[in-house]
Amino acid sequence: MTAPLLRLENITAGYDQKIVLRDVTLSVLPTDVFHICGANGGGKSTLLRIMTGLMKPLSGQVYRAKNCTLGYLPQYRQIDRQFPISVRETILSGLNSKKSIWQGFTAEMQEQAAEIMQRFGIAAQADQPISDLSGGQWQRTLIARALVSNPDVLILDEPDTHLDREGKAFLQKVLEAEAERRAIVIVSHDHDFLPQTANLRLLSVRDGGLHAH
Repeated sequence: MTAPLLRLENITAGYDQKIVLRDVTLSVLPTDVFHICGANGGGKSTLLRIMTGLMKPLSGQVYRAKNCTLGYLPQYRQIDRQFPISVRETILSGLNSKKSIWQGFTAEMQEQAAEIMQRFGIAAQADQPISDLSGGQWQRTLIARALVSNPDVLILDEPDTHLDREGKAFLQKVLEAEAERRAIVIVSHDHDFLPQTANLRLLSVRDGGLHAH
């Protein structure tokens, strides 16, 4: 049996004495593609933050396979777009875990960033400040940042935000290609852009639990 890349075991989590997840268990295998839905404020983003290690559970354990790397796209509204940083710098920041704090980005890293900007159709905006981008360009930038490190698990929190129909069609093609290479966990209210793959599993967060949907 294939070992999981990530395993959440009996996770309980919450904020200010309010429990939003209770006794949640989930394994993410290398070929898994999860779509997680549920009501706003129900705990979907909390679940992803637990997976990425950005939040500690109140109880339970998170296990990550040795050398397993994660690519994470947080919710659109969680990021300050007034921060003075360019598209190129934003995407390169997705490689920070690959180098020491005082080390600069290598020529290979610069090439990785250039290649993914070209793939995502944002190469022309490489040196623009992120505050100048349209909603669709910004979302493509964030998805490119999550993928630039070639992660084992791609974790996306509402990646379809501010994408028009063409943008969602593009995202679907990206996810279908990436589903051949890595595990994917997606939180979204929309089913229309999901990758067409036999490995897709639908889950919902409700009443603090994680349920097959």
